[in-house]
Amino acid sequence: MAQITRAGSPGEVSDILPRSSTNTYQYSPFSKDAEKSSIRLIRLLPGYPSSPVVVELVTVPLDPGKIPYYEAVSYVWGTSYQQYEIACDGLSMAVSESALLALRRFRFVDHIRLLWIDQICINQQDDKEKSSQVMLMGEIYGTASQVLVYLGEADDTSDKAMDYISERCAQQEEWPRQFVVQVLSRPWFSRVWILQEVALAHTSLVICGAKCVPWACFREWWTRNELLLGPEVNPPPVLSYGLSVMKRPTLLQQLHDTRHSKATLALDKIYALLALLQPEDRIGVLVDYSLSTAEVYTSVAKSIIERTKSLAILSGKEEKPYVERERLPSWVPDWGTVPSAVSLGLANKYLDPFDAGGKPACRVNISIPLNGPPTLHCLGITFDTVKKLTLSTMRPGQDAATNNVEVLTDWLDLISGSSSSVVSETADYLIGQFNQNLRGVSSYSRSPPQPPKFAYSLWTTIQALSTPTLQLEPAELYARNNRGKPTSDTLKFCYERKLFLTQSGALGLGPPDLLQGDTVAVLLGAPVPHILRRLPSSEQNNSSNVYALVGECFVDGIMAGEALNHLQDQLKEMGHRCRTFAKSCSNAPLETFCIQ
Repeated sequence: MAQITRAGSPGEVSDILPRSSTNTYQYSPFSKDAEKSSIRLIRLLPGYPSSPVVVELVTVPLDPGKIPYYEAVSYVWGTSYQQYEIACDGLSMAVSESALLALRRFRFVDHIRLLWIDQICINQQDDKEKSSQVMLMGEIYGTASQVLVYLGEADDTSDKAMDYISERCAQQEEWPRQFVVQVLSRPWFSRVWILQEVALAHTSLVICGAKCVPWACFREWWTRNELLLGPEVNPPPVLSYGLSVMKRPTLLQQLHDTRHSKATLALDKIYALLALLQPEDRIGVLVDYSLSTAEVYTSVAKSIIERTKSLAILSGKEEKPYVERERLPSWVPDWGTVPSAVSLGLANKYLDPFDAGGKPACRVNISIPLNGPPTLHCLGITFDTVKKLTLSTMRPGQDAATNNVEVLTDWLDLISGSSSSVVSETADYLIGQFNQNLRGVSSYSRSPPQPPKFAYSLWTTIQALSTPTLQLEPAELYARNNRGKPTSDTLKFCYERKLFLTQSGALGLGPPDLLQGDTVAVLLGAPVPHILRRLPSSEQNNSSNVYALVGECFVDGIMAGEALNHLQDQLKEMGHRCRTFAKSCSNAPLETFCIQ
């Protein structure tokens, strides 16, 4: 057998040693009867810090009444996969550095420890086995007596940070909070798989070096210190998991909420969330690592649309141009990409809801031909086309204040068409608002003036304010649209978006890939309008009504269904519901859009 990596302490790894291919451990496949109901566990044999890591693999039924006491390991694989060695059943087995360090840290000196760790207990080279075992991971972590979360070994500040977390107190001084933020910035907190590993666990213990703190302390510490940390420190998604809840979010909402979480394989952005769904939200997606990312993402999007009878998933589309998305249809979000703009249709759950397309998505059909692009067929109207747009976009952050004032001036020039006194008056008003927020100072010696005509529409658009649910008097409407100083939260929808004007003069915010001549469409069942771009005809597409989805948009005055008001009778016959208004802002007919 090849020499085993030795270390002087649990946190030390001496070097990378060559492996012997003739003495490498080979997995025995599960029997046909056991492959969907059994798992492997490792018996971590006793040893001192300086001794090799030795394990034995055993197969057990995943039955709470028959399975022995075991603990499941939650950790980050890292980039050094298969560069270190342990001994498994007397043979050499390759593991990552993080797995080796975790096993050293968890090993007892005088007795065996029974563990489940995916890197060793699943044959990672067998896609069929990996697919069937990943389907069981929710049960594996839920059945485990406890979950051991390994963050890695200690650094100069982590021991103090773990002590602060265990005390669960509000830290009035800044430096203890910063120590904790450094721990929360470790790679484990950014991984998508950890969500189910913590959420489904009976209990979880977090280990960093020689410190061990219950997971509940992390949640409690964050609750007590969140306001002290300030808005620039965002909580890791995992801090919202780990407690029993009556109703977990749908798959679509979880896909959106975990957009910043990372996975080595793009498929795992989907597979890692399946065990977290309520039974009624499971959409028949099976784990299958033999499929391509495009196949799985398209299948999931199709299932979500058909099950929910909603086109809200279109709001998950990232800003990547259509031509750069390879085989992925434009209407299918690439969940492996993090958008730069905040989603209008999926991120406004704490604001007045948008309902531009009403409910449900009527007569939707999705075709996935063998030799053509998957196509979404849906009903909607062509509200307008983009006439003019800006090239510049606003950015979040204090350091962007000067840029944003310049961008705002460009936006005002766009909507005015001249440098008149109205523009000057509007600029004074809006730049004053931005200075007050982004630079921490006010441009006014007295109360802010009433907004001019141009400012009112632009300020509503910048904040992406929906049509009021209540009938408001002018003074009440003004108070709603100017609710205190603008904040990064109230301005979040305008960042990284272009301002545009339509042919009829409607004002909107669109995606960075927006072009003059693009179509502004209101699709039935979509909470917000969308920008579509007509595709040239081809052998696979000889229709003039085939489009690519560019992205979602905000258009002032149509976010609550106003553009569909003239179709009320026709829509009612189809079983579609949308809000009624005294007058309609469109007379466009209902049509079928083919989106590829």
